[in-house]
Amino acid sequence: MTEPYVRDATFADLDAISAFEARAFQDDPEMNWFAGLDTAITDAPPPQSARALKNLRVFLDSVNRSVLIVGGRITVVAIPQESGAERLVAFAAWVPPHKVIEGTMTSLRGKAYRSIFSWGLSSVRDQRATVVFKPTIGKIVKKALIERGYHATDHYRLEITATDPEYQGKGFCSLLAKEGLEKCQSKPVTLEATTTHSRDVYAHLGFETVEAITLGLGQVNARGLRVRDKESSVGFAVTVMIKVGFY
Repeated sequence: MTEPYVRDATFADLDAISAFEARAFQDDPEMNWFAGLDTAITDAPPPQSARALKNLRVFLDSVNRSVLIVGGRITVVAIPQESGAERLVAFAAWVPPHKVIEGTMTSLRGKAYRSIFSWGLSSVRDQRATVVFKPTIGKIVKKALIERGYHATDHYRLEITATDPEYQGKGFCSLLAKEGLEKCQSKPVTLEATTTHSRDVYAHLGFETVEAITLGLGQVNARGLRVRDKESSVGFAVTVMIKVGFY
């Protein structure tokens, strides 16, 4: 068998996943903002870039661990190798209905505390991911679900998905999304897109835009990087999306 295939991931796969995931998100505005960066990883010289990439990998690994801890599902695209092993090249993390990954015990078990040492106290103090991002998105999602006749927590959340940069453009994101949507038992699925490309991919899969917002206004530029120039501190766009019904 030489064709890529989809399978469920386990905790043993998380190191391999976070390795390519960090490379995929090394200039994502949301991740730049979470980390409080003023220089993107792709623009930073070594060893600063290597250190920042490792820090991002640690954060993303904690997110993935938390998804599995709450009973979520992570799927991967695997490509068989001549050696008999496989290479993981894409993944998707799904949080089930009525579950969240931000709880204190979940964060501890997911080793989220590692970001204190990697991103520094300022990022922890600002708590952009948990105090700003999640509540803001949560309110929008709750309103959208209630308006559509659903309970506010009765939905799946596509928490995060990424493809190894070496394998992008091969349709693996869509493959994972289609496979996952078929498992959602006709319940709504929500997500947010932070690039026009990802927004367009999800729109093609049947997701509709609920609301487009701007985060980091007055603090960061469109790449999510800290800037002092007020004219450049336009913030970055986030598109909250929903899909209702079976794929």
